Amino acid sequence: MAWLIILSRWVHVVSACVALGGVFFVRIVLRGGARLLAPDVRDIVQLRIRRTFKMVIHSTILLLLLSGSFNSYIAWNKYQLNPMLMHPLWGTHLLLALIAIAIALYLLAGKTPRPSNRKWLTLNLIVLLAAVAAASTLKWARDTASSNPPGATP
Repeated sequence: MAWLIILSRWVHVVSACVALGGVFFVRIVLRGGARLLAPDVRDIVQLRIRRTFKMVIHSTILLLLLSGSFNSYIAWNKYQLNPMLMHPLWGTHLLLALIAIAIALYLLAGKTPRPSNRKWLTLNLIVLLAAVAAASTLKWARDTASSNPPGATP
């Protein structure tokens, strides 16, 4: 069973890296580089990249939902060690992740980008960074609670 837990954690972290890195690339790197292209070529390149990005993000969302559900199920007993801290962190992480997924699906719906694409990408980048911060804090709290059970002196 340990290999499945490790694999699921690995899939979740790598998927989060791909999602966050992909949004960062599309919002920051691609915009800067595309300015050097002629407008007609820029539109073609951005549409091709958007199409590939769409397939990557949809796959990533599926992997995040599956691995996140499994990881939560496996770790739920540890979350009971300090529910006043860990439940709000878990809920915040989940809520931010669902918001990021909703924004990504909204942005990638249709064949062409929405007029407010840059603003939504910026918001999605911020939400993803906040979700990672909540997840990192939750991991720290889980590790701390596991090594210092209630009633034990640190």
